[in-house]
Amino acid sequence: MLPAGFDWRPGWLDPGAARALFATALDATPWEDVSLRLAGRLVPMPRRVAFFGPHDYRYSGLLHTARALPGWLDDVRRRIEEAARHPFNTVLMNLYRSGADSVSWHSDDDYPHGGHPAVASLSLGATRRFRIAHRREREQRYAVDLTDGGLLLMTDRSQLEYRHALPKTAAPVGARINMTFRFMSGPN
Repeated sequence: MLPAGFDWRPGWLDPGAARALFATALDATPWEDVSLRLAGRLVPMPRRVAFFGPHDYRYSGLLHTARALPGWLDDVRRRIEEAARHPFNTVLMNLYRSGADSVSWHSDDDYPHGGHPAVASLSLGATRRFRIAHRREREQRYAVDLTDGGLLLMTDRSQLEYRHALPKTAAPVGARINMTFRFMSGPN
């Protein structure tokens, strides 16, 4: 059971379509290796990233410049808009190469959304455990295994009331691509 505002749809893409999209995304994406400044030193981000959308996007001291969505990715965006019943115009993609790659606790609330705060997250490749925690009520903790072809919709107040993470794992796990779709109303 997930909290209100989180809607997990496993198998949103059938296995063949998920494998084909994973292969396309892995090969056709201009993946970037970026570093974060922490305590005065540069630390490599534990994943590769790519950003597409009409506006620049800043977070954690990084700047992703606007880049048009390629046709194959725009087709996915349109399908996800239909499923989510929300508009989306940007995609932040993460490539987790192994269980050593991760993303720490955060909320996707650091951009101008013009009243459309929904985030849709499409998982491709290896299964990883996704953690959710309420910001104030520490006993409210949740977890879901994000499987290949699954779609997680985060709507309403989910980004204001909860944080989420994809922690490292020592278990042997293959590569995973995550596509997070948002609506940005302007640069941040």
